[in-house]
Amino acid sequence: MMLRRALLRWQLFAVPVLPLWLLVGFGVFAGGASGFFLLFLAAGALFVFLAVLAGVTRLRPVVRQTRALAAWDAAATLAFHLAVVGLGFFGATGVAFGVAAVLLGLATFWLTIGELTREWRDRVSGAVARASARTSPVAASRPRRRPDEGDTIIVHETDH
Repeated sequence: MMLRRALLRWQLFAVPVLPLWLLVGFGVFAGGASGFFLLFLAAGALFVFLAVLAGVTRLRPVVRQTRALAAWDAAATLAFHLAVVGLGFFGATGVAFGVAAVLLGLATFWLTIGELTREWRDRVSGAVARASARTSPVAASRPRRRPDEGDTIIVHETDH
């Protein structure tokens, strides 16, 4: 539980730290300015993606209630962040880490969206069930009438 809570807090710190790590790692391990502009754009996209992912994660009622990530979220987030850290070394396995980071990032995003929709669906269906279970005392005391019983209003048309 402590690891999942720490990962929830780390998500906010990771928003600026991981893109910065890519930029610093490129300067230290890859050297040169040839691809720095594209990397700068990719780091900006990663910044936005991490911010959206952290925000969507915090929208979930269970995460807000427990103040911790779920087990699957924690595993996916940890794998994604480790792939980004591995990418920052820009070694011979940089392409593999890059592909893994993209795939794990998308998987983490859709896992979080799926969990969010499931939790909201369960919450709304529970609220609807509770609301429909309640009946007003006036409606419960009235006898039920058949559709053909009751007052009928007839309106006659006249020519003027």
